[in-house]
Amino acid sequence: MADSREQFDNDDFMDMDIEDTINIRDYVRTVVKRWRLITAVWGAVAAAGLIYCLTATPIYEATSGIIIDKEENDRGSLQEAVFTDTSGAEYYQTMYKILESRSVALNVIERLGLDKNKAFAPQGEEAQADNDTREELLITALQANLKIAPAPKSHYVNINYRSTDPALAAAIANALVEAYREHAFAMKLDSVQNSVQWLKDNLAQERKKVETAEQALLSFREQYNIVMDFSSDTETITAQKLAQLNGQVVEAETARAEAETRYRQAAALLQKPEMLDSIPEVMANPLIQQIKTTEVGLVQRRSELSKKYGPLHPQMAGLQSELKTLQAKKEQEIGRIVSALDNTYKVTLAKENSLKEALAAQKTEAFSLNKKAIQYTGLYCEAEGAKAMYSLLLKRFKETSVTENLKIGNIRVVDRAKPPLKPVKPKKRLYMLIALMMGLAAGLAAAFFLEYMDDAVNVPDDITQQVRIPFLGSVPLIPPAQPGGQADNPPPEMVAALTPRSSISEAYRGIRTNLLLSLAATEPRIILVSSADAGAGKTTTACNIAVVLAHFNYRVVLIDCDLHRPQLGKLFNIEHPEGMTNLLVGGKTLQETSFATGIPNLTVIPSGPIPPNPSEMLGSPKMKAILDQLKQHFDKIIIDAPPAGAVTDPLVMAKFTDGVVLVVRGGRTERRAVAHAADNLKKIGAHVFGAVLNGVDMSSSGYYHYYHHYYHNYGYAYGQKAGGTKKSKVTSKIPFLNRRA
Repeated sequence: MADSREQFDNDDFMDMDIEDTINIRDYVRTVVKRWRLITAVWGAVAAAGLIYCLTATPIYEATSGIIIDKEENDRGSLQEAVFTDTSGAEYYQTMYKILESRSVALNVIERLGLDKNKAFAPQGEEAQADNDTREELLITALQANLKIAPAPKSHYVNINYRSTDPALAAAIANALVEAYREHAFAMKLDSVQNSVQWLKDNLAQERKKVETAEQALLSFREQYNIVMDFSSDTETITAQKLAQLNGQVVEAETARAEAETRYRQAAALLQKPEMLDSIPEVMANPLIQQIKTTEVGLVQRRSELSKKYGPLHPQMAGLQSELKTLQAKKEQEIGRIVSALDNTYKVTLAKENSLKEALAAQKTEAFSLNKKAIQYTGLYCEAEGAKAMYSLLLKRFKETSVTENLKIGNIRVVDRAKPPLKPVKPKKRLYMLIALMMGLAAGLAAAFFLEYMDDAVNVPDDITQQVRIPFLGSVPLIPPAQPGGQADNPPPEMVAALTPRSSISEAYRGIRTNLLLSLAATEPRIILVSSADAGAGKTTTACNIAVVLAHFNYRVVLIDCDLHRPQLGKLFNIEHPEGMTNLLVGGKTLQETSFATGIPNLTVIPSGPIPPNPSEMLGSPKMKAILDQLKQHFDKIIIDAPPAGAVTDPLVMAKFTDGVVLVVRGGRTERRAVAHAADNLKKIGAHVFGAVLNGVDMSSSGYYHYYHHYYHNYGYAYGQKAGGTKKSKVTSKIPFLNRRA
């Protein structure tokens, strides 16, 4: 049987490539589900916005326009010329800050008497504060409603002021312009006056510095007899001399080294006469070449005569004497050549030493000249700098003295403020639009937050994507009995039997189909029905699955293995006490504990007496033997087991079955509980067919029609006839024979 589970094995399902993302359908489903909350929040925010727009005090804004020109530095003070760049962005940012300064604000307050204006001055306890505190409150109030708005890429500036009084707004905007102009001119005049005084104080000092520097330069020239100024030509000539001497020294060193090498080589070879011919000077000497030629001739003649005469022959003796004479002459000439090489070496050495002394003297002279030039240049520059500074101060003193008497400003008024006709706040249309958008956003945020915090299983995607087990089907919520009506609804456990054409019965038939197809090779025969928690409707699901299987002409036995809270005996009106526990302990036979029902093909085995150790009994080999025996008489075996999240009974029985169906209560059972139950079943090797989503409230969860609207289109609504009207009375009852099968 294990090989037949490959199609929907739980492990295979866990490995499916399920994308855990929220698609558009999930968003729409959440909105439809929580539309009441969204509407309530939306309406509350919109109402708050409407109330604000209707009750808010209107605010008016008046605007003055000015142009701030850059200042001409050649007409300003020395400090402005040195430290202020009036064409840069920093200058204009400074001007804007001055417009917003406390001093300008205080000038406006005093100019307009705003401290006595009831529309502007603080009232109540703030009005009783001391003068300093009251002044700060007035300045803060004025600055809070002031806005400086420079036009991009221009010198034009808008001065905007807001107030509840349009006339007061215009008056304050115009007063701000006048106060700013006065403040800017006062700052400039103060700067000019400070510059004039500073120039006066420093002119005399700079004049003394000029005299001192020129006197020091003159004394230096007299001391070193300097007639002309040092120039770059002087340094160039000195450098050329040094370069020329340095080149001559290098040539002299080379010549001396060559002469020394030739001399020492020749002197070393004097002791080796046979090697003297290797000296270039010896080889190039004509006399030595002539002697060598004569020697060759004499040696050749001696060789010829030696064939005729002996070594003592007079002619042989004469030749030998001539050879010795020639050898002596050659040695004498070689000695003269070596002596000449020695003299040449000494001459080049003396020349080298002389040039080095001249180079050293020239360097000393150059260093002395450079030192004098540096000192002279320093004194000269100091004198020139003192004269330049004195000239600059004198020029600025004259210019600043003229500027002090001029009243020229760089601020021009373009537009004077007028009382505005319409308020700028509140912008009712904009605020209402914002309130509607914010209300909708807040409602959606609240809905999605509650949906995120909701851990209950609500839709099939929660089972397949969150719990990751197959989804077998969903069952709509069975309406409760209506008091005062003509008849009560049939028990939920008997829906499939008493209202076979209802949408609920059709839902159970869909679950039946999914169960029969859950195994690839064969149909499951032993099906255990459990749940993650109590109250999920597992007994209702087990009964209705058994009924729809019996309707499909299967021989079905429904076993009540919930030995904690058994219900099947009561549901099927079985009064006999015998049941499953009697079979497990061996006190009764299968025939004695099996009871036929009024539903064809359906047999029920109740729980029997409740034992103290249900899990040990249900997990015993006896349980497997009973199931094997039942397989011989029935096509399908449905086991109603207790909740898997509460007790271990389903876990010990699951190994004897073909698989487990987990019943989940829609909107109540938590996903964590279902996942925990499924994991426990998987750990013991049990196969989980999937989950049934039970008790789905179609009226409150309108989005659920995405999954199961076809049930309503196909079957009749619960409690209705085919014609669409309600039944007058549920008259059909299942006759339970209370006899053994």
